Amino acid sequence: MVNCLADLVRDKASTNSSKIAFSSLSHSITYSELQSRSNQVAQMLIAAGVVSGDRVVFLARNRTEYFDVLFAVAKIGAIIVPINWRLADSEITDVLLDAQPSFVFLDPEFSHLVESLRLQIDGVSISIFCETVDQWQNELSMFYDIDPNVEVKPDSIMCLIYTSGTTGKPKGVMLTHHNFFSVAEKLADAWHFEPNCTVYVPYPVFHAAGTFWPLLTMLRDGKVIFRSGFDEVDFINSVEREGVNLTLMVPTVINMVLSHPMSDSANLQSLKNVIYGVSPISQTILENAISRLPNCSFHHAYGLTEATGMVTTMQWSDHRPGTERMKSCGKPFDWVEMRIVDPKTRSQLGPREVGEVAVRSASVMKGYFKKQKETRDVLDDDNWLYTGDAGFVDEDGFLYITDRIKDMIISGGENIYPAEIENVLFAIDGVKEAAVIGIPDEVWGESVHAIIVLNDGAKLDREKVIKFCQNRIAKYKCPKSVEFRTSSLPINPTGKVLKRELRDSYHAQSEAGV
Repeated sequence: MVNCLADLVRDKASTNSSKIAFSSLSHSITYSELQSRSNQVAQMLIAAGVVSGDRVVFLARNRTEYFDVLFAVAKIGAIIVPINWRLADSEITDVLLDAQPSFVFLDPEFSHLVESLRLQIDGVSISIFCETVDQWQNELSMFYDIDPNVEVKPDSIMCLIYTSGTTGKPKGVMLTHHNFFSVAEKLADAWHFEPNCTVYVPYPVFHAAGTFWPLLTMLRDGKVIFRSGFDEVDFINSVEREGVNLTLMVPTVINMVLSHPMSDSANLQSLKNVIYGVSPISQTILENAISRLPNCSFHHAYGLTEATGMVTTMQWSDHRPGTERMKSCGKPFDWVEMRIVDPKTRSQLGPREVGEVAVRSASVMKGYFKKQKETRDVLDDDNWLYTGDAGFVDEDGFLYITDRIKDMIISGGENIYPAEIENVLFAIDGVKEAAVIGIPDEVWGESVHAIIVLNDGAKLDREKVIKFCQNRIAKYKCPKSVEFRTSSLPINPTGKVLKRELRDSYHAQSEAGV
């Protein structure tokens, strides 16, 4: 059994030497090449003075070199820190100053940060990636292909993943080797990583799925179709040509694939399992997916970085089309304890009472890096993690996420959860994107404001939206105002709509008299 990250590549390189581990648009890497190259990167880090416990930053778009670096860092007992390259320069600098790395790998597009990094972080070493993989291999040829074999304890920190910051500044989530590998085999079973699977991974490595899904694929001796971002044409082609069996999709991505003309005639028979989640999915999109891909099983998953991405799963066998169950994200994994609590008192609530989701498991983080107060706010002495997500369980123990606690709207003393209203909005013909936020109201405290992006050529007005909602949900939950936008809503790399940005833009427009 693999207990630490470095042992995964060692073990698989010995049994799958010439087998392809990663396939990008330009090249492929075998398991043995990954072992050798990570040895060489490890020697590079050692030569630069990096030691166990140091942080090593990866600041780049998705590229296969990440896994050379990832396993190299693990082999010397250091900590990988993949950083969101989509952040503004000032935000990237904030994260770097918080992480205080000893070594930084970065894309050429971030070379303008080098001077300021050297001025602000004492003794940091910096390596700028080459343009091609061949150049990267030439650079590595200066270092011996020798495994340093540094002893690494399972409870030591494996990675530092900064949260997406939908409600504030990103915080570094400390995840240990034990957090992941103590449950990795069970997770691979639950998410249908079959032996020798082919898995499509377009998600950024600074998100848990972008790092952990390739590791689960390797655990099952599979091949990762690794991309720098999601493209619906490439996905459809990859399923046809590479025989992709499994992928993870957010609802917006499922909608993009199903809406593309190529999906009507493409042979997608190899796609057997799709894990969906990250944000609530509308019943309209899900039922369309089930209808269009009858040979594919859909499994809902709910998790968060602070729990190594694992909390609940709803297997295809638990789906009940046309019923309330379709809105559930399932039951806790076997190794996860879960309860719904009052967000203020943290006392446990009963079935169908909406409260905060709390979880406890071996996969719960060690804490936030250098942030003891923030850690204490969400992690108690008994290792219960308070997720900040609002939800309830039904009589059979299935979890329903209603929204983020911080996104909840309080109007006239009533708690209103935007996700419930968004599900209704997505059922309106012509709606491509939708989000609901609370805006100030002199009488009710807050009122419900809907923001909608329409499909090309679609027509809709405020009155039709409100009337549609009034026929389906309680009147107090219905939007009081509706805003139509022509550009896509702001989302983070995992597909979550950035409600904070929507609220900020609304306030800015109001102040400007727009």
